[in-house]
Amino acid sequence: MTTDAEAALADARARVLHDLSATLPTTPAVIDALDAAISDRREWVEPWPAGASYLACLVAQDVQEAIAPSVGRWPRCRINGDHTLHIEPDLGEDPRWVCEDCSGVVAAVGEL
Repeated sequence: MTTDAEAALADARARVLHDLSATLPTTPAVIDALDAAISDRREWVEPWPAGASYLACLVAQDVQEAIAPSVGRWPRCRINGDHTLHIEPDLGEDPRWVCEDCSGVVAAVGEL
């Protein structure tokens, strides 16, 4: 795997870990979900190194889906805790957390 892809994976892990740590207890199960997402995305980016710039976006979405059954909706809107933040764009560079219901862009991934 290229160094760029490994660097992008490390960056994605650090950014999502920051957001997890800032918004909920980072239990072993949560960390396992993050590490599983990184592992899965490593396999995804190996044949398509140009996709490295999308890793933060995808890892955040993967973790969001993986922890939903055990943790619930994550992350929640800072203004109205009833709303769940979503990643925008769905597949793209410079992903950000967005509350579609009340506050628009809340923060870049890695800055909650």
